[in-house]
Amino acid sequence: MTEITLAHLSDPHIAHDKLCLPPTAMLNKRALSHLSWRRKRRFLHVGAILDRVVADLRATAPDVVALTGDLTNLGLPAECRQAADWLRRDMPAQTIVIPGNHDMLVRDRWPNTLGLWAPWMAPAPDDFPFVRQVGPVALIGVNSARPMPCFVAAGQIGRPQADRLAAILHDIGRQGLCRVVMIHHPPVAGIVPPRKALLDAALFRDAIARAGAELVLHGHSHMSGLSSLPGPLAPVPVLGIASASMRSDRPERAAAWQQIRVATTERGFHIEIRRRIFRPDMPVLALPAMIFASYRIPSPI
Repeated sequence: MTEITLAHLSDPHIAHDKLCLPPTAMLNKRALSHLSWRRKRRFLHVGAILDRVVADLRATAPDVVALTGDLTNLGLPAECRQAADWLRRDMPAQTIVIPGNHDMLVRDRWPNTLGLWAPWMAPAPDDFPFVRQVGPVALIGVNSARPMPCFVAAGQIGRPQADRLAAILHDIGRQGLCRVVMIHHPPVAGIVPPRKALLDAALFRDAIARAGAELVLHGHSHMSGLSSLPGPLAPVPVLGIASASMRSDRPERAAAWQQIRVATTERGFHIEIRRRIFRPDMPVLALPAMIFASYRIPSPI
């Protein structure tokens, strides 16, 4: 039996206080986001908590890390360089990244911003969804990050990407791999308010319903939770995780990461999930495992 350990974390929102912020780059939506950071969010997203999460994650030595977006706060080139340095220095094992809405707050040159994350992500905007295989697990990265108007943090994948996702899921399913889809915005209705939602979630849900998946991972909501989407044979589990740097006494909001063990069996996959939660001045809280069984039966597209 082959077993792979996957670590899921999201929304680290690495502090940018020590970076130089070019005035010309702030004459847009970034100015509002920076004001929000200075007035409130920098007290919620704490570097020391993120360091605890990363140290705990590294101690478990996962085979692969899935990071579902919002590494930055403003999506500035300097922040993207800082995040790339953080990925190289602090992330263990193989790390796979997708962008979040804060990473694409406004339109900017890809090579100077998200293109810096090419070692961990798709090299170009048109290369989503992308696939990284680790043993029997295939991680499929979807990009839901799009520049939006002020006060809107919604996402969108577009029909071409949704069609490619369905085709990829169908092909990988026929290969007998465990399909883990990564997307920043929750694809399940009601998790976030409309101004933060995935605007074309129906396209994503249709791809999952037609082609199937074993697991969907998301961030964005800054809340840990379990939901599901209809699949061709059985509901597909959808796992959200709180921000990896969030200070909160509430277990569902406190910084966390998920340890996901995927084991192959004669009939399919055995998936075991434990959530590790970090609250201020308290020991790590490890929740009991959630266990899923998924059977390898290729489904029609």
